[in-house]
Amino acid sequence: MVTLGQNPILGVVAGAVITVLIQASSATIGILQGLYAGGFLDLKGALPVLFGDNIGTTLTVIIAAAGANISAKRVAATHVTFNVLGTILCLILLGPFTSMIEYFQALLHLSPEMTIAFSHGAFNVSNTIVQFPFIGALAYFVTKLIPGEDEVVKYEPLYLDEQLIKQAPSIALGNAKKELLHLGNYAVKAFDLSYDYIINSNEKVAEKGHKTEEAINTIDEKLTRYLISLSSEALSQKESEVLTNILDSSRDLERIGDHAEALINLNDYLQRKNVQFSNSALEELEEIYRQTSDFVKDALESVENNDLEKAQALIERHKAINKMERVLRKTHIKRLNNGECSTQAGVNFIDIISHYTRVSDHAMNLAEKVLAEQI
Repeated sequence: MVTLGQNPILGVVAGAVITVLIQASSATIGILQGLYAGGFLDLKGALPVLFGDNIGTTLTVIIAAAGANISAKRVAATHVTFNVLGTILCLILLGPFTSMIEYFQALLHLSPEMTIAFSHGAFNVSNTIVQFPFIGALAYFVTKLIPGEDEVVKYEPLYLDEQLIKQAPSIALGNAKKELLHLGNYAVKAFDLSYDYIINSNEKVAEKGHKTEEAINTIDEKLTRYLISLSSEALSQKESEVLTNILDSSRDLERIGDHAEALINLNDYLQRKNVQFSNSALEELEEIYRQTSDFVKDALESVENNDLEKAQALIERHKAINKMERVLRKTHIKRLNNGECSTQAGVNFIDIISHYTRVSDHAMNLAEKVLAEQI
């Protein structure tokens, strides 16, 4: 062990191996504290072992991620990369780092054991501060290291605590609203995926869309049951009105998910029939999609914040989307007459924009609930 002071890399390897063997970084630190306190190891020799200890702790993460999905593997890779980079940096700056620890040891009158503990904390804090500006680069590196798309998991409600229904109905009602917003996030995601699929015809996007729709149905069903159970508890008249609004809004969000599913299925049909839209049609489709998607997001924001002003402003925007649909119908008919689009493309274009206006109708219902609660 005496040679560790002259060979920092050997110290890092020793720290990593010991931690891997005993599967407990705290035990490694305890051993290191005893050696340093007993004079068997100086500080410059102890610090590399401490750095290696941090690398050794990543083994359990690697093992846990071995059979997991891509996201878990990327988390494990990030953990390993973070600690390895931090160790390399601290080895390069071992002299200044050791001097810093010795300074604080004297300033704070730290015992040998506390000096090792302080060094462990200083390493992790310094490592975080130094690497924080490079989070984007680290994420890019890990994504390239472990390519592929994140897998979609089965989503479940997050806020529906059954015990609160009888113990604290008012809190349960607040949680139901949080779950409504959770549901809304997936409705927006499903709608955005449906447009992505229409434009890019990526089968993986369609699969994500279908799974997101399944999640929407699951959350809507459980939220509905939760609200029905809650309705039998002692609620004020105002709380009963809020409960009813959440129940109705949940149904509107579920319907947005249905429209997204229908749009994905419609695009499956378009691909089978090899139906192509003109560039003008695609530009118009993008415009009404953007306005509708933003409309749904703003409606959910008005619900989340009880924003009366934003909900009021959505009334005119809803009218604008409906007007846009009528205008796009007319311009598309002109393209049909001019032979710019096939008859089949024309019919399906109108079907798509009809779905968009129906989505905006359901989102408008959300905003109207906000306006109604202010009366």
